[in-house]
Amino acid sequence: MSNVLNPTPEQKAIWVRRAIVAGVIGTTIEWYDFVLFGTASALVFNTLFFPKFDPLIGTAAALTTTAIGYFFRPLGGFVFGALGDRIGRKNVLAATLVLMGLSTALIGALPTYAQAGIWAPILMLLLRILQGIGAGAEFGGAQVMVSEHASKKRQGLLTSLPGAGLALGIMLGTSFYSLLDFMPRNEFMAYGWRLPFLASVIGIGIGLFIRMRVMESPEFLAVTRTKERPKSPVREVFASHKRNWFVSMFACFAENATTNLVKTFVLAYAATFLHLDKSVGLNGLFVASLVSLFTYPLFGWLGDRLGIARVYIGSAIGVALFIFPMFWMINTKSVPVVIIAIVLTYAIVVRGMSATQGAYLANLFPARIRFTGLASSREVGSAISGGIGPVLATLLLAATHSYVPVALYMISQAAITIAAVWIGPSKHRAVDADTDAVQEPAAAPLQAS
Repeated sequence: MSNVLNPTPEQKAIWVRRAIVAGVIGTTIEWYDFVLFGTASALVFNTLFFPKFDPLIGTAAALTTTAIGYFFRPLGGFVFGALGDRIGRKNVLAATLVLMGLSTALIGALPTYAQAGIWAPILMLLLRILQGIGAGAEFGGAQVMVSEHASKKRQGLLTSLPGAGLALGIMLGTSFYSLLDFMPRNEFMAYGWRLPFLASVIGIGIGLFIRMRVMESPEFLAVTRTKERPKSPVREVFASHKRNWFVSMFACFAENATTNLVKTFVLAYAATFLHLDKSVGLNGLFVASLVSLFTYPLFGWLGDRLGIARVYIGSAIGVALFIFPMFWMINTKSVPVVIIAIVLTYAIVVRGMSATQGAYLANLFPARIRFTGLASSREVGSAISGGIGPVLATLLLAATHSYVPVALYMISQAAITIAAVWIGPSKHRAVDADTDAVQEPAAAPLQAS
């Protein structure tokens, strides 16, 4: 036990690497699963599961099913987050991986509306709910695990690396659909769209193998040793850390709204409203995800050098300033310009928030309730901004036939995030340069409800 609680530098390095790899793999599977559903909602489900609607309204109905998955992510954040604070991070992250992956695979085996009638969208909705519950603690848990293994001096960089899994998952999902684009249309609609969903079972096996080799978080082990594990993590979060919980939730608005707008609404906007080939949006998202593999660690490194809160706010301001230019570029209908617009928005402008989010949110909560506080607040913010956003954007477009209300909505999300981070703690932890000892948050007196 002493080796676990007092590891050598070599052991620490190994544990950090394993935690990062496990975070990357789990996040890859999570976002592979979710990009499949988002892409299929924009391009396939409106026809196969909601055939009675006008194409644009059918797309909105399919995206509503996507949003419902987001609404159940907070349940996963609360339930699995509390379990993570009670029984440990490692086993909980293995359970969420299985729940999420199996739900995705079963979506690939669903009957369509023509085969099962109303039961087809109902079954899809139920699986989407299970997928959302599993995903509700996945990325947040990976951020907690890495942040608790990482050196505090490099927390921004190291917690940004699981985000590479987000980019990899999107690349895998969009690549799969891009390859299937070469199939004859009738074969793709008959069975081709199912193949990426069914393939997720492979990811479950790989992810579990890697996850079970990860050492439990040293900060959780320290809490266990001192017998400070909370009896009710959720109750403690709202009793003692309510203010930071709301700061964390609102801080996620701009990042979630923007990334989900690009991953779902922009694809539908380009294909359905501008009548561009669906491969244009998919290719743009693939290139943006590839560039994100480099911008994630870049912004994480900048967070360590310039300050996490500064980089986070700067990225939110960038979203507010760039959202109109993004639509102007997409409306040119020029394929290279559309792809550049997606890359600039998704891989650069919003990426400063994505890369520093793990370090920012993790340090708003003490270790004993960190999993609950981070996962629940992040997923509530995700449900409100990321889940509603694409549906609201599609309905605004259907009602006005203009991108302007959508752009204004996105600016409002950025403004909320800027305000939250501005009033939140600016220095979450003080690091002793010689001992690397971590003190309590500087704003701890403000955390009481």
